[in-house]
Amino acid sequence: MKIWKSLLILALAFCQPAVADYELVTLINAVETSPSNIIMPATVNGMMTYKPCADKCDSDYERARLTAATTFTVEGKNVKFDEFTIVFNSIKQREDSYALVSVETKSRTVTSIDIAR
Repeated sequence: MKIWKSLLILALAFCQPAVADYELVTLINAVETSPSNIIMPATVNGMMTYKPCADKCDSDYERARLTAATTFTVEGKNVKFDEFTIVFNSIKQREDSYALVSVETKSRTVTSIDIAR
């Protein structure tokens, strides 16, 4: 039995460690920001510009495209782009407002925008 254990330990000593080369990829980046840090396009197929921070900050603006598949939510309720824009413009400068922008990282398209008053 001692020889068997010695051979097993020796065999394990010569084995290469199993190293997995995994890369963590972010598919959707959700950014908590303030509506005052967002510049909305006039149409649903336009480019929006936003700062990835909740308050005033020195971060650079980022851009992403809205598409017909983008979902717009106000206070947890899905709405159409026109209604979303009206509410967005009415709360844009309020300090207690909130926005969550979800962007598909590879295509730079907005999957959803959620706002709360």
